Amino acid sequence: MKHRKSLIYAFILFLTTWLSGCKDVFETGPSTAISDELMFNTVDGAQTAMNGVYNYMRLRNTDIEYGTVIQFNNGFDAASNDLIVRNSMGQMQVYYAHNTAETRADATLTREVWSYFYTIINNVNVIINNIDGAVGNETQKTAIKGQALAVRGWAYFYLIRFYQQTYVLAKDRPGVPYYDQGGTIEGKPRESVSFIYDRIVDDLMAAIDLLASYNRTYKSQINQTVAQGILAEVYLTMEDWTNAAAMASVAKASYPLMTEEEYQSGFNDWDLDEWMWGVHQTPEQNLGNGSPFTLWANQSRGDRWTFDFMYVNDRFKDLFSAEDVRNQFWFREDHGFWTSDKFRDAADFYGDIILMRASEMFLIEAEALGRQGRENEAKEVLWQLQDQRHAARSTASGSALIDDILVERRKELYGEGFAWFDLIRNQRPVHREGDHPLKPEIPARSWQFILQIPTNEFNSNTSLTPADQNPYDGIFQP
Repeated sequence: MKHRKSLIYAFILFLTTWLSGCKDVFETGPSTAISDELMFNTVDGAQTAMNGVYNYMRLRNTDIEYGTVIQFNNGFDAASNDLIVRNSMGQMQVYYAHNTAETRADATLTREVWSYFYTIINNVNVIINNIDGAVGNETQKTAIKGQALAVRGWAYFYLIRFYQQTYVLAKDRPGVPYYDQGGTIEGKPRESVSFIYDRIVDDLMAAIDLLASYNRTYKSQINQTVAQGILAEVYLTMEDWTNAAAMASVAKASYPLMTEEEYQSGFNDWDLDEWMWGVHQTPEQNLGNGSPFTLWANQSRGDRWTFDFMYVNDRFKDLFSAEDVRNQFWFREDHGFWTSDKFRDAADFYGDIILMRASEMFLIEAEALGRQGRENEAKEVLWQLQDQRHAARSTASGSALIDDILVERRKELYGEGFAWFDLIRNQRPVHREGDHPLKPEIPARSWQFILQIPTNEFNSNTSLTPADQNPYDGIFQP
């Protein structure tokens, strides 16, 4: 199967690319002939493979629209209701404009999303399948396996949300093919949404156990609290409110919320205590123009080149009180839009990039408690965040409290990759008001929220038939 073979070759490519920048811990044969036996003869070899996975996750390429999860997070936030992409160069309009058939099977976007996450899955499968036989330190072996399982759960969580309606509506519908063996060249059929979620939960629960004593070296690596944070996100999407609240609570316990000064420092330093997981950029390893700092029209880069096209909608800006720490907006007279100083490059132009922080866990816990009717507990958690941000405390009850929490998610997490998935899981529409130059209307549960399976997957995977394709338009009827 050509597509699966391409994933194997992609593994060899990014692994040898990683090795070329590191001291060899073992001898290898030609770059096109690395064998599983050779790679996993030692735990050090398996660690090198795990490092390669992390490197690929963040540095697959520097494409501004399709490179890695960082670009996908930026793009799908822009696809929602609160951000504006000024059409100065045509880029990112694939997300913001909703007029370029970006979800269609033959579009670049769906092919890139599919390839990126399945390549990661294939590569961690190789690690998971072989790590038990590696010779070396057992503690290190356990940590590698735990990280690989967490990455697999994380990757499938993204895939299942991109390629099918949300769990509570579609748990019995076809999801995505499931692979737990590395190097598979035979295409698999679509498994049910509930099957995929069960496997995600299994992987993350196993990872949490295996990572109990793991002390990571860098915040780019997944430790136990990050695995707990991913699982809290999964439970929230599954509407398993009890487990979502509990998992978010333990995940955030050792990560204090940022101070006012820290929040306003530019979101470019992963040493801040609230950051749970992130990406570090260096002059040798960086995203170049694919960095989110190049997108924001805040002119914080001085003479350094920037795309200068990411802004915020005026109605969104108005949600923030004058006292709110997060009210970092100012009007760009030259382009006529409001911009944000939330994301500002570090002095060396290689600022760190956020993937997870404790504030999200506060919001997950508050929402999950509120949806259980435990309103006083929900408010206590929510108020901790609101007080730290100098925002007014929510005093609402019932559905109004949930709405307040969802607004707080928008205010706290914009630009971090949550807006699109929040619309899907809460069955909300794309509905833009105010100064948006483009105002497409996408109804709740529209198939335009969901990507079609790529054409090249149908061309190579004989387990799929035309009936397996997602609709391109229309409204999903539960």
